[in-house]
Amino acid sequence: MADAKIEYQKQEQVYHNNISKDFDKHLEKINALTDNLVKFSIYDVSDFIDDKKQSRAYIRSDEKIWDTWRKLILPNISYLSILKLSPVDKNKENIIFYFRILLDYQFRSIVHPKLSEEIKTVKIKKEISKKFASRDGAQKYRKQVIDHMPQCPFTKISDERLLIASHIKPYAICMSEDNQKEARDFLNGLALSPTYDKLFDQGYITFLDNGELICGTQLTPYTWEKLSINPNAKNKMRIYPEEREKYLKYHRDYVFQDDINDLLL
Repeated sequence: MADAKIEYQKQEQVYHNNISKDFDKHLEKINALTDNLVKFSIYDVSDFIDDKKQSRAYIRSDEKIWDTWRKLILPNISYLSILKLSPVDKNKENIIFYFRILLDYQFRSIVHPKLSEEIKTVKIKKEISKKFASRDGAQKYRKQVIDHMPQCPFTKISDERLLIASHIKPYAICMSEDNQKEARDFLNGLALSPTYDKLFDQGYITFLDNGELICGTQLTPYTWEKLSINPNAKNKMRIYPEEREKYLKYHRDYVFQDDINDLLL
């Protein structure tokens, strides 16, 4: 709910009214739910739409949780993940759809635009004066990350021209906290080839403190197969996790797109 609270209190987008007063009210309703999973039924209303050329499907529900869910949606940044759960026994027709709301502030920063405005204004002269020093620092950081972890644990590529020094705790977050030490700490980095850097950076995968790979629920089985990853295997990857625990914890808590506790049950 952290990103949602930021948007409610410091709106990036234009709304018909002030939504800041609604956050506590919505949160109270969610906290009042007795179960983590709330079951509800839906029905198709696509045939009711006048425009027969439309390519979208439309659904509704008559249950109270549906109205609560719709009020939580924030335009342009909210999206819905729907996971189809089919029974193992093919003779049974009890198909369940798992609905989950997510916010997309990921990109490469996890920083809400409103939070970064003040930082940019206050530090703009400082950043300009440090432009070349920062570039040298980035090169040093990259070299130290790859020296410490000279091979992508997924592809086994060791050609440093094809490796990315991917921050575990995002660089933008470190800088917003004025913590250049963490931003340049080689222990706050993993050497990954581009595809797997993207998976990690966007929070589709994460790691436990022992290096065990944890895959989220956002990608399809087909995608995982093409990535040569078995999301259920929980393999221990060679990421040299020692002394990286605080950074890995940050990634699990704030970058990973799933609740890590749900996947460790």
